[in-house]
Amino acid sequence: MSVTRRQCLTLLGAGACAAAQPSLLETWRHIASETDGEVGAACLHLTTGRATSMNGTHRFPLASVCKFPIAAHMLALVDEGKFTLDQPIEILPQDVTRQVSPIGERWPGQRQFPLNELLEVMVTRSDNTAVETLFRVGGGAPALAARFHRWGVRGVRVDRSEMQCNLDSSGIVDYPPRSQWDSETFDRLIANPDPAKRERAMRLFLADPRDTGTPNDTVQLLARAFSGELLSNPSTTRLLEILRATTTGRGRLKGLLPEGTIVGHKTGSTGTFRGLTAETNDAGVISLPNGQGLLAVAVYVKASTRDDATRDRVIARIALAAYDSALLR
Repeated sequence: MSVTRRQCLTLLGAGACAAAQPSLLETWRHIASETDGEVGAACLHLTTGRATSMNGTHRFPLASVCKFPIAAHMLALVDEGKFTLDQPIEILPQDVTRQVSPIGERWPGQRQFPLNELLEVMVTRSDNTAVETLFRVGGGAPALAARFHRWGVRGVRVDRSEMQCNLDSSGIVDYPPRSQWDSETFDRLIANPDPAKRERAMRLFLADPRDTGTPNDTVQLLARAFSGELLSNPSTTRLLEILRATTTGRGRLKGLLPEGTIVGHKTGSTGTFRGLTAETNDAGVISLPNGQGLLAVAVYVKASTRDDATRDRVIARIALAAYDSALLR
């Protein structure tokens, strides 16, 4: 006899639910079988420390999930007095792209933006000009590596800018120094990559340990950020506000959760070439109902040939299963 979620929630003993329902890991494995490639997932209840993971120590390309730790790093620099949220930041021609970039579309009519606005649009709308700018002014890969070391983060790496990742994954190696770029250079470079070089480059990109994260370490980083361990109280509050205002990936972590569920998250996606999508991601923290705390969840789908809707639904179903499992305990 099958037991519905509602019936399971009303059973007197947790053991009865455990007997009637597959484990969360079993459920995740079943969901993951609906796509090809590799799926990695992890969840962590911030109050109890209960955790589940699937391929949790495997590395997956972060794609735009990197914008979450970059935002946290910039807010740490604010805490250290090196920046202020209202400080104007100049957008250089080498930072500009019109691809997924409201900031790029406003440039050069507006060349300076407050740090606070760049942080918000970088995360909430996944702005690619904003992330390129903040990666640069924040000190690039060396500064991020030092920050991760200070925070004790081992399984999340940000080694290259978003533009560099896109160039490398497209097989584009012949281009002028960044100091010589104009505002159209990046968009021209990636407009028509060589197909043979791009296919080989994508395979190499998928095997590259740079700019990757493990599901386990991603949820640990999220949990520490939401618990206020990484930043001051004002900066923690601002980071959470920004993550909870994210507009991308509505069909991923949030896709099947009850209407009105609060989720602070950052999505990540790479391009698709000859039917192969390198990465589809979403990582964030779900607010559970009735004061049951916070649940950090990260889901990575790598090297899949399934369509966008299928990949998004795999992420949504894994998130819902984690959410339901947390409520049953």
